Amino acid sequence: MTMEEPRAPVPDPERLDLRAFVGTLRAGEADGAFLGALLPATYEAPERFRRALYAHAARRPGGLKSRPGEGYDVYHDCVVAHLGRRRRALVSVGAAGDQEVSYESLHLRAGALAAAWQSAGVAPGQAVAVVLPPSVEHVVALLAALRLGAVISALPPLGPAFVQHRLARLAPDHVVIAERHRHLAAQGEAALLPLAAAPRGEGAPPPSHWYAPDAPAARLLSVFGDPAAAPVELTAAALHEALLRDGLLVLGLDEADTLAAPGLDPAQHAPHLALAALAAGAACAEIAPGDAEADPRLLERAGVTVLGVSRRLRDAVLRGGAPAVPRSARAWFRSLTEVVEPERWDAFARALWARKVPGFGVAGAAAAAGVHLFSPPSPPSPTSLVPRVWPAPGRPWLLAELAAGALPALNAAGMYTPLRDGAPDLAGLPRLVLVREPDGFTLAGAVDVGRDAHAYPTAEVARVVEREPLVRHAAVVVSPGRAPSDAKITAIAFVEGERGPDGRVALPVGPRAIAARIAREMGEPFAPDRVEIFPLRPRLLDGVADEAWCRAQYLGGALHDKARSELFVLLSRLGYILARPPGAE
Repeated sequence: MTMEEPRAPVPDPERLDLRAFVGTLRAGEADGAFLGALLPATYEAPERFRRALYAHAARRPGGLKSRPGEGYDVYHDCVVAHLGRRRRALVSVGAAGDQEVSYESLHLRAGALAAAWQSAGVAPGQAVAVVLPPSVEHVVALLAALRLGAVISALPPLGPAFVQHRLARLAPDHVVIAERHRHLAAQGEAALLPLAAAPRGEGAPPPSHWYAPDAPAARLLSVFGDPAAAPVELTAAALHEALLRDGLLVLGLDEADTLAAPGLDPAQHAPHLALAALAAGAACAEIAPGDAEADPRLLERAGVTVLGVSRRLRDAVLRGGAPAVPRSARAWFRSLTEVVEPERWDAFARALWARKVPGFGVAGAAAAAGVHLFSPPSPPSPTSLVPRVWPAPGRPWLLAELAAGALPALNAAGMYTPLRDGAPDLAGLPRLVLVREPDGFTLAGAVDVGRDAHAYPTAEVARVVEREPLVRHAAVVVSPGRAPSDAKITAIAFVEGERGPDGRVALPVGPRAIAARIAREMGEPFAPDRVEIFPLRPRLLDGVADEAWCRAQYLGGALHDKARSELFVLLSRLGYILARPPGAE
């Protein structure tokens, strides 16, 4: 298909017909000419786009209660607006059994839980951290908090170090965590909230809260950028608009749809995807990633129509062949910030297209108020190995110089830079390189090195390694992987070693013990690719291993050379002995 032969009529940029926009996207006909004629007008006039978006959403049965610039009832527009039409809101399938929750039942459950939490002291403006795996209970808890006007946070219950460090940064007033995971959260100032309402209830459910436009509604941690950065606060206005934009436009959901994204990183995408589905009046299916990968037929059992696909789920479907492709699906999508594997994704796209199911891509995060870049649904083709992307509608942005993010790029390549009030605002996002093409943009990858472009918490993991007995110091080295948005993680432990009778240095701890500790304390997503142990003493900075020195010495091979030198091993042991406090053995 060429620019001279567009598959869809070129839209009038002066008339933002969002119904036609969604219809063209869902039909797989949104080519470069169509998007190039429509989207730039939404970047240049975001207020005009916002009016069109809210008018489009208000035309649906149930309408909207929120008013742009006046106030936002997030709970009402995600739940109450969809009552009375006997539709399901949540579905869960898996090894533990199936569960289906209607919008009416969701309203009752969230209301009862909100009443219990109100009795427990939750008040508007207080922060509620939900530390639950993706599940029906997770969504009910988020909605109960929004009904009370709280500031919501979401964390997956991985390891104790992961959870405790992030709760310390979020500083919530209240924490919601399952009994089986309470050992993950340290006893702090935050009050633990019940996960279920008392059988006899706690009085009448409170009315849903009306947020002021600039009132915070979410406080989220970003998986991109500085791993120790402060949480990102989303105002009610930013959160509500993002839910409508992504639910209705980018994902193209309606009340006949069921969205599922098993395996997409909840630390990156939660709670945005679930709430966007509800804002669109669709259903959200919660399926444990392991269950979906073991039996992809669960996707069809859940009635999934729009499927978010991780690399592991992709491979499971390809292994299962045609029976593993859900017949209920009408579209699938992947995260464009994940490791680039064009051949595998092309094979998956062709397997799905055999049933006329097109694919698309999204790049964004919950902490960045949802999707920022997307590729439109399309069948597989030679050019779809590197799909064209566009900034999401209504988001002002700049193609900026890579070395100076506030200046416009002088050529076709630059960094995608969102603008807020005319100033660059990369909060919650990775630094992504775009290349301008005649029919859109090519996403060339992320500037920062990390798995799926995520920032690996090197200092945090190093401190976890140092808790392993007999490890004196530790560092973590992140190096580029074989593909864009990939990285290799090496955990380095420094120990006090001495040579045995055979002349070999005896190490007091092994790589398996260190890898197991990282997985136990931080969670499996942080498992290193390699663990290296050296009988050396590193350069110290403020009492811990100098990360920059360790990286340079390791990647340059100096640590391996020194570990083979008897002189360096003896000098390191002497250094450890001299560093012991008086009286220590």
